[in-house]
Amino acid sequence: MGSDFDPSGSTVRRIVELIPEPDNPHDRYAVSVRASNYLIGYLARERAMLFHRRLMDLVNRGLVPTVPASIRAYDQNRWDDRPGVPVDLAINIDVQLSEPHLILPGNEPPSVPYTVLPHGYSVQVTKVDDHFDVLRHFVEPEGELELLVTLHEIDVSTAKTEKKVVEVRVEDHRIGQLTPQTSAKFLPAVRHLANRGLVTVGRGWFKGSSVSAQVSLMAAKAHELPDEFLTGDPKTAISLNRPRRTPVAGAVSVASAAATTSRTFVIDLVTSQPFTPWQQKEALKLLRAAASAAGDITEDPVVTDSTIRAAVLHEHAELIANAIAGIEDSDFGLANDYRTAISKP
Repeated sequence: MGSDFDPSGSTVRRIVELIPEPDNPHDRYAVSVRASNYLIGYLARERAMLFHRRLMDLVNRGLVPTVPASIRAYDQNRWDDRPGVPVDLAINIDVQLSEPHLILPGNEPPSVPYTVLPHGYSVQVTKVDDHFDVLRHFVEPEGELELLVTLHEIDVSTAKTEKKVVEVRVEDHRIGQLTPQTSAKFLPAVRHLANRGLVTVGRGWFKGSSVSAQVSLMAAKAHELPDEFLTGDPKTAISLNRPRRTPVAGAVSVASAAATTSRTFVIDLVTSQPFTPWQQKEALKLLRAAASAAGDITEDPVVTDSTIRAAVLHEHAELIANAIAGIEDSDFGLANDYRTAISKP
């Protein structure tokens, strides 16, 4: 505890090691708690049994599991409070453990240079229901999981308004976005780190079943980040070389990629407000015409009430984006003109 130990009670907080002991003669599920290689206690047996296998997996990979702990020590009379009676040093140790399935994130960190934002208050990720086809790969029996998500600036401007938000992705797949108000609190950091050549990573909290999912982002906002984080070495997560849970985003055959990459462009937009069914119908008609003009493409156009994705000719991309903005404002003129022009021999 150091020279400033207070006999009435002192508390220190530090990182401790959790070391499974399969050869322990008293309990093969024992998990020791160590500080600076000194044994300072054991996890309660009922907790140790839950964590033992997962901790062993980490140790077998050459890793040392660590957690924050609070250590409190105080002098305690051996028998009573009479002056001069010998005392014992009493110690209580509380380790900050969640649940076994939350020891590690459910996915691997990015393969590109990145840094992980510090923990922060939880904020909701919106439009998650539109991407359950991706999130279903992360559903676990426990119903919850921590994910490493990447944050990206995207433009959702329309013909009338200019707007940028933070898109949330996992394994390169879009899974939602932050609201404009919340995005404004993260975008300065996302832009700053991008200028340093780093992708911004945050910890996502995923709750899901076989039919629905929710995602929250637990990361510090731009104004909460210390200078040492913004200018220092990247903060990274341990990679365990686990396989991807989702298909590679935009995977195409080599032959198809060679034939289309040079002349097509993928439009991937998020609407600033939900499309009506009629607007969805008009947008899909527009994108099918664009796909027809592009010829042999590798994916069909996708239109939901809030997202649009299609492969189009490079030279048509700007015109189609403007037509989509018009549809969002219930102005179908550009879309109709494009379809008419495409249909002419």
